[in-house]
Amino acid sequence: MADFLSLPAGANVELLPREAVKAALAQVAAFPGVQQDGWRDEAEVAGWAPLDPMSVEDVAVAPDTCVEHLELHGCAMVREVLRPEACECLKDFVDKELQRVQEHLATAPPEERRHLERLNLGSVRERQHRWDLKLPLAPTVRDALREVTQNLEKLLVGTVELDAGLVELSCLISDPSAVRQNVHVDTGGWKTRCAPLLTVFVALQEVTEAMGPTVVFPGTHDDPYLQQWLSVMPSAQRTPEQFGGGSLATCPPGTALVMNSRLLHCGGANLLAGGSRRRLFYMTWQKPKNTNHGSTYSILDALAGRYDLRHVVRRTPTVEAIAEVDEERIALEISAKKKDDPQAMLDFALRLRQEGDPGAVEWLRATGRKGHPLACMHLAEMYCLGELGLETNYEAAEELRKFAFGLFSHLADRSETKPRLQEFLENHTEVFRQELLF
Repeated sequence: MADFLSLPAGANVELLPREAVKAALAQVAAFPGVQQDGWRDEAEVAGWAPLDPMSVEDVAVAPDTCVEHLELHGCAMVREVLRPEACECLKDFVDKELQRVQEHLATAPPEERRHLERLNLGSVRERQHRWDLKLPLAPTVRDALREVTQNLEKLLVGTVELDAGLVELSCLISDPSAVRQNVHVDTGGWKTRCAPLLTVFVALQEVTEAMGPTVVFPGTHDDPYLQQWLSVMPSAQRTPEQFGGGSLATCPPGTALVMNSRLLHCGGANLLAGGSRRRLFYMTWQKPKNTNHGSTYSILDALAGRYDLRHVVRRTPTVEAIAEVDEERIALEISAKKKDDPQAMLDFALRLRQEGDPGAVEWLRATGRKGHPLACMHLAEMYCLGELGLETNYEAAEELRKFAFGLFSHLADRSETKPRLQEFLENHTEVFRQELLF
């Protein structure tokens, strides 16, 4: 693999061999006042353990090897992606923003409170001690977003491409007494053609074991059997011990945990004894035309669908939004991602199908599980056609068609003795069993 030096305009742009690169870096390090972390050669990088931290220099000089590491393990840590002073500024901003939101919620009427919660907070549970705070693109947030993405640019581009959409911009906050989460994935769909999301978590302070660091399970992102196991396992049994214990993402401030959305993980317990507030600034990137269903999509409505990696990493005074966007599509996507309106979900799934986005498969499945018969009919047709990466499966198509007709009959039944829709759906969960649809 050939390596390149980043050179100023007008400089010699000949290919430089690895030894020349290392010699040049050594010369830079020799200058007074210049600190150089050093660069590991390719063999050393390949031997890293999953959470051995990379440096920003590793990402810049050996991006292909860093991408391979991320693809192999489903996660990677990169140190010093955000300067200490930037961490402090953003940490203070997050604390004030959370306090502002909490004060509004405390005084709001019940109906308005529910609206404010959805507007400002992601769907993370146990909100007494754990919050998912959607962030505005205020100057402090904008500068941190740009600094992180510029430092990780080659890793991000090598994974989700330069036109990747920004689909989450938020901060996970946990206080002492926050309980451990159950082991989970952010998106499923191992056996669909839809590419996973890529999330970058940045610690805004040191993260110790007592603060409940993220627990990750390297290599679980591409195991098709885990999704089946996870789908039938009761939530209370999804403990780290069930999956081998995992690895703790403890780290100094400014360190990024980069994670595939299909990787098994959970937030740890923030202990009353020795714990303290843990803040993880995070952003999630979506490969173009690969719209996953499972994510919480924690981003303010005003930012949704308007920013991509190409615009964020530009060396311009401000982070610019995408110049031309489809406002109707953005409104439909925001409505569908609330996941409480089956018709909006169906309309969005059909839009994705029309666009050739393989994410349509998971959106149709989710809509069918909510009891929309047309979602099942469209999915049955896709199985017959072998569309969007699905293997032709007439058995699955027939099961879905029968389920759809059963739903039509149930919805048309006006008798008072018929079972509730939820009961009907629970009695027919087999139609979506993993071994049939995968």
